[in-house]
Amino acid sequence: MLFSLFREILLQADGGGGGPEIVPLMDQLRRTCTTSYALLFATNSLITTCTSCCSAPDTIGLFGDLFRLGIVPSVLTCNILLKFAAESGDSEIVVSAYDQIKLFGLTLDAHSLGLITRSLFREKKADKAFQVWAEMIEMGVKPDINAYSSFIAGLCDCGKIDLAYAILQEISREGVQVEPMAYNMVMDGLSKEMRLQEVEMLLEDKTRQGFTPDIYGYSYLIRSYGKAGNLLKVLDHYEAMVSHGFETNCHIASYLLQCFTKLGMTSEVTEHFQKLRDSGLNVDGVLYNIAIYAYCKLGNMDEAVKLLREMKAEGLTPDRIHYTCVIKGYCLKGDVPNARQAFEVMLKANVKPDVVTYNILASGFCKNGLVTEVFHLLDHMADQGVAKQGKFVDHFSCSKLMNDLCRDGNAQGASTVCSMMLENNVIPDVISYSKLISAYCQTGDMHNACLWFHDMVQRGLSVDVIVYTVLMNGYCKVGQMEEACKLFDQMINLGIKPDVIAYTVLLDGHLKEYLQRCWQGVSKERRIYLLRAKQNMLLSSMKKMEIEPDVPFYTVLIDGQCKADFLEEARGRFDELLQKGLTPDQYVYTALISGYCSQGEIEKAQDLFEEMVDRGIKPDVLTFSVLNQKTLRERQYQ
Repeated sequence: MLFSLFREILLQADGGGGGPEIVPLMDQLRRTCTTSYALLFATNSLITTCTSCCSAPDTIGLFGDLFRLGIVPSVLTCNILLKFAAESGDSEIVVSAYDQIKLFGLTLDAHSLGLITRSLFREKKADKAFQVWAEMIEMGVKPDINAYSSFIAGLCDCGKIDLAYAILQEISREGVQVEPMAYNMVMDGLSKEMRLQEVEMLLEDKTRQGFTPDIYGYSYLIRSYGKAGNLLKVLDHYEAMVSHGFETNCHIASYLLQCFTKLGMTSEVTEHFQKLRDSGLNVDGVLYNIAIYAYCKLGNMDEAVKLLREMKAEGLTPDRIHYTCVIKGYCLKGDVPNARQAFEVMLKANVKPDVVTYNILASGFCKNGLVTEVFHLLDHMADQGVAKQGKFVDHFSCSKLMNDLCRDGNAQGASTVCSMMLENNVIPDVISYSKLISAYCQTGDMHNACLWFHDMVQRGLSVDVIVYTVLMNGYCKVGQMEEACKLFDQMINLGIKPDVIAYTVLLDGHLKEYLQRCWQGVSKERRIYLLRAKQNMLLSSMKKMEIEPDVPFYTVLIDGQCKADFLEEARGRFDELLQKGLTPDQYVYTALISGYCSQGEIEKAQDLFEEMVDRGIKPDVLTFSVLNQKTLRERQYQ
């Protein structure tokens, strides 16, 4: 009857905090009630009624009015108010209710504590929750198992793993029990931070507290040790889990197979997948993907496709990852037709490819020189709305396709790709241009190399020392030293500082020019003089530019001086190399040994050979060829 009365009055007031009638009525009850129990009952009834027909803020306001009348509610009434405030989903309202309750000077209970802290944790206000927790403990509230457990879980949800772990350890030492869920939450957080020894200790402590082991602790350890690639630990905990009577699930099975994958144990992946399937485990999409990936990596595409079909038969729907894996497997085998077919099946299944899928297929086309197919693929991407990420794909197709063709010596194919890129308003980057120029230089086609060089410059790309060096090297190889030197001077005039590689290229070019004897009608003495002059000019320029020679530069320099019969200077350069703290390689030694042998100074050559061996530098075939092979091999050099 009292509930009905309160409800009628509250509804007449349109939920406005009780209106003018409620407060005087409660004041009358306060003055006329013969027992405190009757007033507490009335207060409890009023707040309970408010939860069904008033807002939380209005109910809290009425609660404050009761305080000002001197009516002290019970803890039960306070918890009704806190629960109602918490249901609003706004922690600020809950804290407001808590602040009102504190005015009464009441000591709340563990249930109150849980209501307030849980609402704060839901909004990730861990610091405020901890503040309230500490305050209420100081006020005399004694948390129970549920309060401790939910508080620890809340801290974990907010990423406060260290604090949750510290509290769990402390209450464990005091003999206070919590729910197994609290242990699991802390173990999960610690395992994600790879603090696995602490997880193992906590698992042992949980067992000592009398809790029966569950699958969660093992799952966390297997997952994290798998990520770390620690197969022994994975297997230890997997076997311990099985020994306690727990059957593996798809999650744990995936952790195990992913560990094998991480370690490159692809055959073990397929073997254990078959065992898991034979054991009756309902394999999910993740496990199928791991197994498909393994078969693709092994090149067993028949099994990979068989698993894809099996998924469908089991009622599972292959997603983008499954199809992309199969496409990649075919591309790795160079089976572009089947890769394309898998892509078409993917589209027919209404599975939308992403940038990764397109790039894998484009890479397969690239490796097989299918230039037109790449651009058809780019058009398809645009039609499918993936063009927002087109820049990445365009640059990929440019660099990947051109680099692959250049690497295979197909400069013409790379040139075609570059032209098609430009037609589609895609400008290759500096690296791609450099690769293309280098490919033409390798074939000795300096005409086309220069054409692309000038095209690069005209398009406003920043030409660096690498591009100039590539072109200079091409001219040196075809014996056009004058053009190479012009490029070198042009580079300096543009303010591009040459590096030691550029100087090495010119030095090597001058030496080859001398050796090829292309200066018809010029005496050997004259040629040697000119070679020395050019070497000295380059050395002087390097000094001016403050560029230090490296081992390859010294190798070319020493080789040239030896071939020009300047052994003493060559030896001096060798000693200079050592004084600078550089480590000579077999090429430097071989150049100097060859010089000594050419002058008949076999003993010096052999001494140098011994020095080379003592330094732990292994001679190559060329080194033996310039010495008496029989004599040296009798020493049984290993």
